[in-house]
Amino acid sequence: MGERAVASDSSSYPTVKRRCVSVCQNRSCLRSGSEDVLASLQQQAPDGVFVQASSCLGQCGSGPMVQVNPDNVWYCRVRVKDVPKLVEEHLIGDRPVRNLLHPRFHPPSPAYYDPTA
Repeated sequence: MGERAVASDSSSYPTVKRRCVSVCQNRSCLRSGSEDVLASLQQQAPDGVFVQASSCLGQCGSGPMVQVNPDNVWYCRVRVKDVPKLVEEHLIGDRPVRNLLHPRFHPPSPAYYDPTA
């Protein structure tokens, strides 16, 4: 589980916030394809974003798990097909990808909230 910084063609991206992206490489995440998610993120990450393999992130059964810091954003069940959206929306656009957010760490907002109820 080596760490590796990935260099990209910086001319294709605007200036991005420095981040560290960790992709779980423990057993259950590996069985769900985390090795391919890690490779895809390493290939697509813009300059200033460090992508690394991590040991267990403690959310077995919700993997592949991806954690983005310093934002403290946790993504669950990430697939290779989700990586371009994660890169564009979060790593470049600074907007977390709502449909991938782990509900334990990012509970969904109720559609309607009545404070008197």
